Order: sequence, then structure tokens, then C-alpha cells
Amino acid sequence: MATSIVSVSDGSRFTVSDLIKQPLFVPTKLKELMENQFISEALFRNAGANPAGVVAYREGDPTFLDRDVQEIAEFGEIPVATGELGLPRTAFAVKKALGIRVSKEMIDENNVDAVNKQMTGLRNTFIRANDRSAKALLQSNAVPTMPVSAGWDTTNGKPRTDIVRAIEKVSTAAPAEATADEYYGFQPDTLVVHPGLLATLMDNEQILKVFNGNVAGESIAYTGAIPGQLLGLNVIQSRTFPIDKALILERGTVGFYSDTRPLQFTALYPEGNGPNGGARETWRSDASHKRALGLDQPKAAIWLTGLVTP
Repeated sequence: MATSIVSVSDGSRFTVSDLIKQPLFVPTKLKELMENQFISEALFRNAGANPAGVVAYREGDPTFLDRDVQEIAEFGEIPVATGELGLPRTAFAVKKALGIRVSKEMIDENNVDAVNKQMTGLRNTFIRANDRSAKALLQSNAVPTMPVSAGWDTTNGKPRTDIVRAIEKVSTAAPAEATADEYYGFQPDTLVVHPGLLATLMDNEQILKVFNGNVAGESIAYTGAIPGQLLGLNVIQSRTFPIDKALILERGTVGFYSDTRPLQFTALYPEGNGPNGGARETWRSDASHKRALGLDQPKAAIWLTGLVTP
């Protein structure tokens, strides 16, 4: 069976000296640690590359044409309809980067743990930065909000009812000048919550009563974990998102990301000229990417607010 290697102490034993002799080892492990970890890639769609570092897009494009299907008499001319456009917007790519160091002391003392801690720290810091960027974008005034009927940590809290109301709000979202039955057609499929809501949900009767009969073993009170699905929504947890709010959205529709420079890592290289890594006696590896984020269908999401009492 293949063994997954996620640190320098997994698999065959490596020394810190080996890492210097194999400068691609650290960036390879960093890439593995960060793959599929960014929430922007989970919630937004990949809109492709943007070599110029800027993306022009439109916000809130209607999903219907400007006229309805027509009844045509024999020999009648079939009319042509056009699509309408939303508000013009621009998103600029922002470069974000950070590096880690390996010192001569780490090599001489074979301090593998110090290297592992730096690699883990770099991964965590990049993930947190990505979560913060996605959260800041989604907290735009263009994304609707809806207060819950009562805090979920109170006896009157009704999370199931509030979530269903939010699903309905997204599903029936429509352009400003739409007719009565002309919706965007969004289908919310994802719920993003802070993992700290676990204690609140575990004590909420409206949530617990769902897990009866043959699904009692899946009860949140029994498993001690927020379920992977709730009311048909896939649940994503993020510690960067606010604990008093929950986001409901249609993934891949609400917004996009576009890379000028995809996430990349440098091989370990000495920080100075001469032996032993230069005057600092250090080697380093840098991680960087340049990405633009944009919301082109903000009504495909909604924030539930006031989940917990202050």
C-alpha cells in the first residue's frame, strides 16, 4: 500500500541535510499540503487565467432573454431576442506570498521538527489568508442578509426554519425589473458555518429531532460533529467565517477566481552568496500566487445573521 508523505518525517527517514541536497522536496510537500484547501476554490468557479492581472465582468446578468418565446404564423418571421447585461465591474489580481527558512543550525542539529512546523505554519497561514479574502468579498453589500427569527442558542431558536427561509430567498431571487415568475433560477447547495456553532446546534431541539429512528446514530448529539449535509445543503466549515453568521449559496455561481500566477513554490535556495547559505547561513523556499476574485451573481448567496446572542 502506498504511504502518503505530508511531512519530512513521513516515509523514509530524511535529515535536514537531505532537504538541502534535494531542494525540490520542501516545495513538493508544501504543494501537497495546500492542494484543495482553499475555500475560494470550493465556493467559486475557476474563470481561467488573466495574464493582464485584471478581469472585467458584469454583476447580476439576467438569466432570461429580453422577450418571450413567440407564436409564429405560417410564413411568419421568427424574431430574435437578446440577452441583457448586468452592471460592469472590474476585479484586480493581488499577489500574495510568504516564505520559510532552513538555518545552518537546523542542519547541524538535524532539527526536523522545526522544518515541519514551518511547513505546517505556511500552509495554515496561506489557507487563513485565502479564507479571509473570500469572506471579505462575500461580505459585500451586494450579498443579501436575513436575520434569523431568534438566536439558535436560545429556546426559541429555529435553525431548520431559518435555513429553509434562506433557501427560498435565494431560489426566488430575481432581477429588479423581472416579471412575477422570472427568477434567476439559483439552486442553493452549500452552507458555510464556523465550526464553533457545533455546541449551539447540539443543544437545539429542532436540529436534534431530525435524527430519529434509523438515523439516530447520525445525530449530532451522538457523533459530536456538524453533519456533512443539512437540509440538502453540503456543509463547509471555516474558522475564519463569523460564528454569528451562516452563508447559504449556490457553489460555482455566486462568484469566480482567476489566476495571473497559479500557486507556486520555489526550490530551496541559499539566501546569500558563498558557502553555508551566505552570510545568514540560511536557505529558503517561497510560496506565491496572484489571484483575482469577483462576485458576478451576488444574489446566489445569502447571509443568515444573529445566530448566537451577544
